[in-house]
Amino acid sequence: MKDYFKFYGAVYLFFIIAIVVMGTMYISDLPNVTKEKIGGFPVVAKDTTTDSTGQVADLPMVKGTLSPPTEIMKYASATPEMIEKGKSLYTMNCASCHGDQGKGDGVAGASLNPKPRNFHDLNGWTNGPSLTMMYKTLQEGITSRGMASYANLPPEDRLNMIMYIRTFLPDYPPITQVQLDSLDQTYSLTKGVKMPNQIPVKLAMEKMMQQNVSLDQKVATMVKQNGENKTDSGAVILKGVTSNLTKALTVLALDSSWIQNEMALIKIFDNNPVQNGFRARASYTLTKAQLTQLHAYLRKLFGVV
Repeated sequence: MKDYFKFYGAVYLFFIIAIVVMGTMYISDLPNVTKEKIGGFPVVAKDTTTDSTGQVADLPMVKGTLSPPTEIMKYASATPEMIEKGKSLYTMNCASCHGDQGKGDGVAGASLNPKPRNFHDLNGWTNGPSLTMMYKTLQEGITSRGMASYANLPPEDRLNMIMYIRTFLPDYPPITQVQLDSLDQTYSLTKGVKMPNQIPVKLAMEKMMQQNVSLDQKVATMVKQNGENKTDSGAVILKGVTSNLTKALTVLALDSSWIQNEMALIKIFDNNPVQNGFRARASYTLTKAQLTQLHAYLRKLFGVV
């Protein structure tokens, strides 16, 4: 009987060791397993856009302009010229993901999930295949599906692209007067569209940092000024209604609505007061005269004439 238990004890120990070894091998090979499951492409976010020197390229500086008015009503039906222009634009902007024939099989879209739209299938569209919805997609993009916005292209270019895409299938919804009117009303196409400025990402980040530093410095200066002011009744009142003066002044700096009238200042006091650096129920502790004094003092502190 003892030999019996020894035998099964040894077998049990062998299985435990085998499971540990197999588990260790699986974990060590997990990166390769993951890679295989996603089609052989490692999950690495990498910007491969480089300039002639081999450095990662940034966006060029482009000044915003007003695009010419768009004759939206002429897009009630496609002309050969529209389709030809649309084809050229599609090849430059869309074919890499959606494929030359619009079947969603472009080289750049091979590893995307979800896959790029197949323009030969009208089912399952996020925004829909009508003219208005296709224009909305090109205007706003669809972040959840990896679809970029093409708001940087003039409206006519986007409309011409749509005219060309509609040639892939004869079953696209017909273009109606209601759709054209809706597009014009929503995007003011017949009046001309303001194209946004485009600045390099690096420069944009630098400007954001400068703005934050500038705001921090401004708030720090005001905190110091308020601390040094021992006589102004407004300074005394401000100290009494704040629990964190730096945070409170930052909130006021970011929301200038309070400058115009005292009631707007009260709303800021009452909106998440503790989180915004104000004392709870601060507005209820002020008389009308004290509120007027505080409002005038804050305007002076912020340099509002």
